[in-house]
Amino acid sequence: MTIEASFLDLMPSSVTIYPQTARNEYGVQTWSGSGTSVRCRIMLTGSVSHDQNGRQVIEDGRIIFYGTPTVDLNSKIVLPDGSTPVILTVNVHNDELGANHTTVSFGRA
Repeated sequence: MTIEASFLDLMPSSVTIYPQTARNEYGVQTWSGSGTSVRCRIMLTGSVSHDQNGRQVIEDGRIIFYGTPTVDLNSKIVLPDGSTPVILTVNVHNDELGANHTTVSFGRA
């Protein structure tokens, strides 16, 4: 999918996504040593929300990715400031042509 230049102007930031490679018997995760940098728009929210399991969480922000990068609840994201927040939800949004963009909310559980 090619990003239209006018739409790309709305994506001023980049986030690096690392897929989970393993989880040990104690629940400790490890991630791939190489991540994928993806253009996006980051919006800080600072609101109370619910994760995909229905738990109340503090949502610090949302990331809108153009297209559908490989990201799920077990991925690690690194924001431009170097922080690695918890991924709370991942939603793929469709239009008449299929998958259009992905929204990830992040914060603290």
